[in-house]
Amino acid sequence: MASRKVSKKAALAIAAAVGATVAASAPAAATETINLTAISGYPPVASWVKAFVEAYIPTVDAELAKTGNYKINWNQGFSGQIVKPRGELEGIETGLGDLGTVVTAFHPDKIPLYKLSFVTPFVSSDLGLVVKTIDALEDQIPAFGEGWAKFNQVNLVNTGAVDDYMVLSSKKLSSLDDFKGKKLGAAGANLPWVTALGAAGVQTNLADAYNSLNTGIYEGGIFWAEAAGNFKLCEPAPFFLDGNLGAVQSHNISVNRDVWDSLPEEVKNVLQASSAKHQQYATDLVVNGASKGIEKCKAEFGSEVTVLSPADRTKWAMALDNAAKSWAADLEKEGIPGKKVLSTYMDAMRAANQPIERHWDRE
Repeated sequence: MASRKVSKKAALAIAAAVGATVAASAPAAATETINLTAISGYPPVASWVKAFVEAYIPTVDAELAKTGNYKINWNQGFSGQIVKPRGELEGIETGLGDLGTVVTAFHPDKIPLYKLSFVTPFVSSDLGLVVKTIDALEDQIPAFGEGWAKFNQVNLVNTGAVDDYMVLSSKKLSSLDDFKGKKLGAAGANLPWVTALGAAGVQTNLADAYNSLNTGIYEGGIFWAEAAGNFKLCEPAPFFLDGNLGAVQSHNISVNRDVWDSLPEEVKNVLQASSAKHQQYATDLVVNGASKGIEKCKAEFGSEVTVLSPADRTKWAMALDNAAKSWAADLEKEGIPGKKVLSTYMDAMRAANQPIERHWDRE
């Protein structure tokens, strides 16, 4: 076939047209893509993971898009795909994940300062206040950040998943005497709350709770209303006992230190700044989901809620050892200002007029 020559004028016209098309479709400068793997052993139905997916990731993406210099390709390794529940801290430390949501309640031996709200029950059910107070302590006391550094991590934000711990059970509990001899599940940090009443404490976590309740591994456990509804815990355990045990700070977003050091400053700044959105969203999910959880349990499983009498609440609080003072004293032996942390926290609760049953720092 004979070749067809294109005139110089036509060639220039074609080149101009192609150039215009490329210019219109290409960004002004190349966008660098950064791959990040986020991990949690829990599924997105868990409020802290849900907040990461629905608030944190979109906020980070939107902020980075403002300049167009960077974008993140997220690998969402949740639901036990990469680590099981309790495995997040080690997973981020070793690089199985670049960042993720760590349940601090499971690691009081490694990051002990985050046990604070677990050793001060019966103080406050205001989750927002508890979280913000610990924010302030993190800013004031370097030991918080130093604790993460030991495990090759940088903490971005603390948050909470529990506005008010309750006891869910397969059989109705009406008073403290009903606890004696019962097998009750709890995270390690709040096992003493049930063993002090004569119950047998069983170490557990939210991911295992439904099956454990359903198969009778334990007869009830310490949970909260939002989780009871979303994880359907009230199907095998339809009875709630509300003792106003209080809220806890129990989760953090942390980043592997090596990964953090390798990131551009703009990306670091966005990851840090966006964490506030995650914190607020997670808090709102729990607080707003509490009444929805109870209503769902009542409608679907016929749940009943019993409110513990004020006298029994006082009796329960007084039955506990003062773990807060022991915790603070142990920290002091390690060179960590546990007493200052405890007193500053309790001062903030007193200033906010919280329903404090025991002044843990003053005994």
